[in-house]
Amino acid sequence: MASKPLAILGGRSAELFLSEYWQKQPMLVRGAFPNMEHLLEPEELAGLSLDDTVESRIILERSPVDWELRHGPFTDKTFKNLPKTHWTLLVQALDHQVPAVADLLEAFDFIPNWRIDDIMASFAPFGGSVGPHYDYYDVFLIQARGQRRWRLGQMCDDESALIPNLPVRILRDFQPDQEWILNPGDMLYLPPGLAHYGIAENDCITLSVGFRAPSEHEIIGEFVHYLMASSNEGRRYSDPDLSLQSNPGWLSPSAIEKVADTLQRLVSDRNQIAHWMGEYLSQTKYDQNPEPPEEDYHSSEVLDLLHQKLSVRREESSRFVFTGDQNHPTALFINGTKLEFHPFTQQLILFLCKSRHYDPAKLLMFCEAPVNLRFLTQLLNMGVLYFEEEPFHD
Repeated sequence: MASKPLAILGGRSAELFLSEYWQKQPMLVRGAFPNMEHLLEPEELAGLSLDDTVESRIILERSPVDWELRHGPFTDKTFKNLPKTHWTLLVQALDHQVPAVADLLEAFDFIPNWRIDDIMASFAPFGGSVGPHYDYYDVFLIQARGQRRWRLGQMCDDESALIPNLPVRILRDFQPDQEWILNPGDMLYLPPGLAHYGIAENDCITLSVGFRAPSEHEIIGEFVHYLMASSNEGRRYSDPDLSLQSNPGWLSPSAIEKVADTLQRLVSDRNQIAHWMGEYLSQTKYDQNPEPPEEDYHSSEVLDLLHQKLSVRREESSRFVFTGDQNHPTALFINGTKLEFHPFTQQLILFLCKSRHYDPAKLLMFCEAPVNLRFLTQLLNMGVLYFEEEPFHD
């Protein structure tokens, strides 16, 4: 059965978007996210950029071929000394810092959670941009404040020429053929490799929902690292069928075949690959560990707080990934660690992985089973879930 039309996709269904737009062509949606103008203030982004735990950058354009890149953390003096126009502040992983921003990710539940990287915020005064460029990954650009003019151009790859000797990746040859001005609440989807150039029309904030696209180099490197940690040192190359060679310097086809068989065995074990992917793809973006509560919860206390209708959230930086059948998890990974669970807890795991903000009434229904209550208490004590101070509002 086809899914219902989604407002954030301009009335298109998720199936239609995935088949006709995802990694194929751009898509503009007017009014995809109403009431965005008061989600963030420029001062809030500037304040976050002063924090040494937050990744931030400032990009200044002096001319089309003269760009400067600065890395945070910044100071109040940094902003006082900036020019009035043609600069951009970028704050990475804003969804880790602002729960209301993290909630935006639930609108993209038609794409696997493990594919989502983070939400980056870009503030710029008039003329501010990061130049004409392309990305290796999909991105949804949500206008949160002010107006930004977007110009879209050609498809690019590693052969596309960049302006040399710059600290940022600026295309040498940008060929625009589409142009839109985005207002607060508008959203623009861009597939990987599409050249684009966003220029602030006034003081504006754009949120970029970026997606993970591991390179072959990254996949090979990380998987080999995993294999090195989990390999059996005692399992060695052996050749009981070794026959006499006319020249001891010869590397025989049979020896090459034995090593090829070893490599093939290591990379063809789907269970091993699934375990590695679960660990790797559930790791937090900055290797940060959620703060556990000052004192562990007891199961009875968890029930009391749920009965008080206190809202429960996933800790903003935490990633939940499960493997197995999509309706029957067999393994759960949270922030790079595999967690053991009772088979009866499968439905609770599906519920927790589906969203990031949880109705206490539904959690109470799950917690009628003691194994579910114990598991929920465990996650709260790990700090990957937490109680809000306010009652739940859908």
